[in-house]
Amino acid sequence: MAHFEQPRQQEMARRDQLLRNRLLEAGIQQYVASGTESIYYLSGISYEPLERPFFLLLDAASGKRKLLVPQLEHAHLKQAWNVEEEDVHSYREYPAPAGQRWEDALIPLLCDRFAFDPATPLHHAEFMQSVGGRADDALDRIRMVKSSWEIAKLARAGRYAADGVNQLLRGVYDGVSVAEGYATGQQLLRRIIREEPDFDPLCTRVLLAPWPAPLSAQPHAIPQLSQRLKDGPHVVISVVRLDGYTAECERTFFTRAPTAAQRERFQLMGEARSLAMSMLRPGVACGEIDEKVNDFLQDRSFGDWRLRLHRCGHGLGLGNHEAPWLAQGSADVLQAGMVVSIEPGIYLENEGGYRHSDTLAVTEEGWINLTGQAAVQLEALTIAAAKPAQRMKGYFIRKMVSA
Repeated sequence: MAHFEQPRQQEMARRDQLLRNRLLEAGIQQYVASGTESIYYLSGISYEPLERPFFLLLDAASGKRKLLVPQLEHAHLKQAWNVEEEDVHSYREYPAPAGQRWEDALIPLLCDRFAFDPATPLHHAEFMQSVGGRADDALDRIRMVKSSWEIAKLARAGRYAADGVNQLLRGVYDGVSVAEGYATGQQLLRRIIREEPDFDPLCTRVLLAPWPAPLSAQPHAIPQLSQRLKDGPHVVISVVRLDGYTAECERTFFTRAPTAAQRERFQLMGEARSLAMSMLRPGVACGEIDEKVNDFLQDRSFGDWRLRLHRCGHGLGLGNHEAPWLAQGSADVLQAGMVVSIEPGIYLENEGGYRHSDTLAVTEEGWINLTGQAAVQLEALTIAAAKPAQRMKGYFIRKMVSA
């Protein structure tokens, strides 16, 4: 059985007990987790499933755990929290002959009244339904509310995310290429590798890059390395996953002096952001926050969902996007311990996007900003002329990319 340090042992035991209580209340005898995030959350093990499924089976009454894994992962998975060595089972390979497939190995491990993780891939979920299982969101409900141990993890990721924004902003200038921004992301990742003693490449990711105007009006588009930042509102996106936990920080910035109209839209986005943050406290309906922001922007001619594109925010944790959802239509209600993004945006197709995003932890009194070190005000986000050394560095980066 894996040895974890005492704080993490206590954290894993907390999760185990919460899940088992929920299962017993729902009359569920056994829970089967097979999503990578779900298994990581319950066992502390990271892996890349590819085409080979993994299953963690938890008995609600006894707490007994079993794992079913591909044979080539058998030794690795002995590191799982609270799983005895004899309870790590394996199957031959994928695909495999009848009688030696994962399906054949899973059936003997299942109980009569079992539920499975909604994150289970469709083919696996269909099989488990066919043998009497049903999807249950008990684990998703637990994951929505973070412990102080988890919030500390998210705060560390948040500091790196905010530092990434500030670092990128120090290196940009009028005409800087997207490639130079991506290079800053690689610098941040190298820093994380140096500073984090338990660095796990499967649980650590960095996305740090500028979205140049007018492409910044398409937040899920992918900028080309050769694109340059010139006129209009650009958006830097910094998403850091550290030891499994993800924080994001985003800022609108300018490499040329903004026009009066651009200043007005920047200010409006900031006011919408402040409005959303002012409502962030336990007991507030998540849908109400999005509704109030939409109404606020509607009164100023920017409430059309085609100019907003997306909700006011979403939960963060092991996933980049997870519950609770700060969106009209959401039934989620804020609780202390939830961690969410606040990111109301305004998007104009031929101009660009206006969006700040922060990662905030809800507290009994309100909230704390886990990415609050990043610049916020327009003056700090309007970049002065580049130094010769910056342009020279950019020249060599562009040469390397185009070689």
